[in-house]
Amino acid sequence: MTTRFDLTGLWAGETVAILGAGPDMTEELAATAKGYKTIAVNRAVKFAPWASMFVALDPHHPFWEEADNLGFKGIRILGVERDDYDAYYCGMWYEKVHIKPGHTIEIRNNALAAIRIAEKAGAKKIILLGFDPSRYEEIHSHTYRDWE
Repeated sequence: MTTRFDLTGLWAGETVAILGAGPDMTEELAATAKGYKTIAVNRAVKFAPWASMFVALDPHHPFWEEADNLGFKGIRILGVERDDYDAYYCGMWYEKVHIKPGHTIEIRNNALAAIRIAEKAGAKKIILLGFDPSRYEEIHSHTYRDWE
């Protein structure tokens, strides 16, 4: 069962490393985050089952089963309230993006949620590892062209 969770001040003053699911994520890269509070996003949990937190907003994704299989023991964050998942729900923030006058969208994704979680938990510094902006651009570039 998901439990509502107030993150306020959880990691006040800490450096928090967020491990993204980009193609450059490896065990070696993830290991550079040891010593910090660490959030593994989606598939990054397979490279860091020792992470402090695991964020996967979608309850139907196989990353949840993978986290179980890896013996993940940290805090689990789910993007919806559910009775059938042992995880926390801390509210999910949508970001408003103003594309042009009269065209605003709201987005949320796992990496963005992890950044917001670290900020809400009081992180003094956030380190991003395994984020690949060129891959994101490649996947989503058609959407950007549609907005022009």
